[in-house]
Amino acid sequence: MEIISLIWESLWDLLLVVIGLTLMVVGIRVFIKQRRIQKNGIKTMATVIGFSNEKSLAEDEAPLKIPLFIFYDSSNNQISIKGKSNSICTMYETTPVYYNPEKPETEYYLPNKDFMVKHLFFFVGLFFLSLGVYYLRKHNMEYNPFLK
Repeated sequence: MEIISLIWESLWDLLLVVIGLTLMVVGIRVFIKQRRIQKNGIKTMATVIGFSNEKSLAEDEAPLKIPLFIFYDSSNNQISIKGKSNSICTMYETTPVYYNPEKPETEYYLPNKDFMVKHLFFFVGLFFLSLGVYYLRKHNMEYNPFLK
């Protein structure tokens, strides 16, 4: 009964650990995917041809302004892609793009327009993981059945 009580009391601490690990794994996966595209992909230049106004998640907020890019693959086919909502771009601006030649419309990486989401996920995850481990240790030190 005491172990169940300990687990129940540590549930929020365990949740912090799980959230932290999940965020860190997402950050690492994004980093690995971008590195793989950068290493194995083809580099070319993309040009901003316009902007797409898309609804934000909150209804009362202004629509998101997402840049639209075009580039030409190695076979001289025109490929259209969307940037990230947090990319600051101007019309006809050029930027490097790495793309997977097998799936250029879906697997691409714009290194100069990267918001560093992978780093944000990783470090926020590290913070939650550290906080969860700290509270787990603190609560387990307060309740140690072997010290009684």
